[in-house]
Amino acid sequence: MGYINLYESQNFSQDVNETICNLARNNKDIISLYKIGLSVQGTPILAINLGFGDKKILINATHHARELMGTILLLDQIEYILNLYKNNLRVKGIYVRELLNQVKFVFVPLVNPDGADLVLNGISSVSNEYINSYYLRRNTFESWKSNIRGVDLNRNYLTKYPSHDTVKIPGAKGYGGYCYFSEPETCALKNLTEFALFDGAISYHSSGEEIYWQYNQLNIERDLHIAEKISKETTYSLVEEEEPVRGSGYKDWFIENYQKPSLTMEIAPYVGERKVPAKYYKKIFEQNKNVPFIFAREVYLSL
Repeated sequence: MGYINLYESQNFSQDVNETICNLARNNKDIISLYKIGLSVQGTPILAINLGFGDKKILINATHHARELMGTILLLDQIEYILNLYKNNLRVKGIYVRELLNQVKFVFVPLVNPDGADLVLNGISSVSNEYINSYYLRRNTFESWKSNIRGVDLNRNYLTKYPSHDTVKIPGAKGYGGYCYFSEPETCALKNLTEFALFDGAISYHSSGEEIYWQYNQLNIERDLHIAEKISKETTYSLVEEEEPVRGSGYKDWFIENYQKPSLTMEIAPYVGERKVPAKYYKKIFEQNKNVPFIFAREVYLSL
């Protein structure tokens, strides 16, 4: 649990990417690193492969700018997995080396680097092309969720039953873009998913201690069972939704297109329209450090 110091970084996206590169450089026997795309402002969006198996699990974080604690969590999850692997340890009845021969984790820690930098550093992080944008000038940034173009990335995925948001112009949250997949950040996740054909996916968000697991899937019993296992581990509540479930987020798009298990996890107590205070992180890490193993095991057993 060593990366919380990045939470106040003056160069967050740069420092996160350097951390990811160092993890890959120092663990070449089990990690591979690659770029899946660029943000609006040209920051690389990086992915880490960890493991050797045929079954593939995607874990991503920080679709929403102010929810950058998820990035910290993923970096610490990677470090935790590496430690267990190197020491040939077992956790929750799972032999980590054996699991990593069956499963490959793909981590995308920072989906929205421009937005995260904006939340931490304000207008100084914005390139000249966008610095005078109307939607930036009329907002403060502590509560910002969107990317640098004012598009809420978790409203930018194409689904049959989209969200009911009424926001029609770019801004801090809720605007789904002029069309689905209009943003390079969501296209990066889309292209990665279409290439890798994941067997399950987790998207980390930040506030509410809840798990969203439904999106009109065919095998609802399977997905409920997996969600219940994660709920028991984290103590987060499962959100029951009326069908047809609506949404335009990554989890919704993934379930609709691949009919595989996917979760949106809100990791902290509700703190309002702001980033989660660092004081909550120790508990959050303890609740979530074993989630990748439990999720991967249940997905592996269910397919």
